[in-house]
Amino acid sequence: MRKSLAILNATWRAARSYRLRLIASIAALCVVVVPVYFVANGLQQLMGAKIVGEGSQYFGFVLVGMVVFSLLSAAVTATPNAISGGISNGSLEALLTTPIRMPELLLGLSSFDVIWALVRAVVVLAAGAVLGARLVWGSIPLAIAIALLIVLSYIPFGLIASAMVLAFRTPGPLPQVILLGSGLLGGVYYPTRVIPGFVRDLSSIVPLTYGLRALRSVLLDGAPLGSVIGDIAVLAAMTLGLFAIGALAMQLALRHVRRSGSLTQY
Repeated sequence: MRKSLAILNATWRAARSYRLRLIASIAALCVVVVPVYFVANGLQQLMGAKIVGEGSQYFGFVLVGMVVFSLLSAAVTATPNAISGGISNGSLEALLTTPIRMPELLLGLSSFDVIWALVRAVVVLAAGAVLGARLVWGSIPLAIAIALLIVLSYIPFGLIASAMVLAFRTPGPLPQVILLGSGLLGGVYYPTRVIPGFVRDLSSIVPLTYGLRALRSVLLDGAPLGSVIGDIAVLAAMTLGLFAIGALAMQLALRHVRRSGSLTQY
């Protein structure tokens, strides 16, 4: 863990040198929430009955979806972006020669992007609360645990994309396909029950579907753990299965680059 923290610290030092960009990024989030507030309020009468069980306020519904989607976007793209950058500037090969285990290396390379996405998510939620988003503050601990599980469920997609970068020097369209599919089928801006029937079944294979439904029930309706345990159990099972696939993909990719000696090629 100490080695992962050292890599995180180095990434933070590099990012901190661009203070204005960091500040502008945070300020822009507060501005973005404002039009979402007005649009959501305009659609409240139409969407109010459709989001029953996942909150009664459409602004809060959309706000939670936006926050979670930003977190899983970081989970999917952080590791392959770090691997690609490390290959292009030669730092990845140097890091692999140090006595650091691969899980620690991947954690260190990707943790800054995920933590920064978490900071941005907190800012968005705070701005939304100021504008009137109705959140059940007593459910925050359980909501945080569910949000972390959602992020964990998407990290394996980042591992698979990273394996593709190692083996083929590009993740291809995989990150975009995962994010687009999750955005359309996972219920980010609308409940999955309004998706047309011939497509709705596909939402059952999207981890975000279960995570967002549980998170909104807890954070917006104050539902107890017992009422969402089914969705959480499915999400946890999917996470374990996906991690097994992601770990296998990374092992095969590392074996390939070591045999072919292609790690230094870009």
